[in-house]
Amino acid sequence: MKNISLLLLSTAAFSSTQAAFMITEVMSSSSHAGGAANGDWFELTNTGSLSVDLTGYYWDDDGATGNDGALFPAITLLPSESIVIVAESIANIPDFVAAWGGGFIAYSEELFSGNDPFSGLGSGGDQIEIWDSDPNVGPANLVASATFGTATEGSSFEWDTSGTSLDLSIAGENEAFVAISDGADPAGAGTDVASPGFAVVPEASSAALLLLGLLPILRRRR
Repeated sequence: MKNISLLLLSTAAFSSTQAAFMITEVMSSSSHAGGAANGDWFELTNTGSLSVDLTGYYWDDDGATGNDGALFPAITLLPSESIVIVAESIANIPDFVAAWGGGFIAYSEELFSGNDPFSGLGSGGDQIEIWDSDPNVGPANLVASATFGTATEGSSFEWDTSGTSLDLSIAGENEAFVAISDGADPAGAGTDVASPGFAVVPEASSAALLLLGLLPILRRRR
């Protein structure tokens, strides 16, 4: 049974008046002991139909007055694309991606600038906020955020592309699976459960499908 308290604590949102992207997954407590696949990470997904230039965007976990966040490098987020931001070195990124089976793009914390290239994500609960510029130096708009509760080691928090919390990742549900390896050298079996680089798109509700089925009939009766 899923923990109801976590559902209440876990939220994800984006501003519909700004770029259409959102945080769709967060790993704040890896169960991997070391190597290239035990760093904290989060996933960004473009939910819109236009590309988003993230150059100069800012993120942190302490809000607008924290002044300990990071500025995005030159990254373009394509429509429906998901990328992963990882607290690992550039050298570790290929092994991180391989540990999860490949097929997605990950960016190292070392590519980010600012006072804190990657704010540590607290396993006891934390938040991520993304702004369209550094809110500590001038006007900025909050364009995406995620708040999550106490983590279960080795399981990520997930949201679908509508912003609905899917709670903790469970292997075999919502595209989640057990990592192929732990990213160590020599690599051992993976133990983390997540789906980095692959956001969950919600299925149309039965009511919506029924409405779509009735529309042609209603049109013929006019």
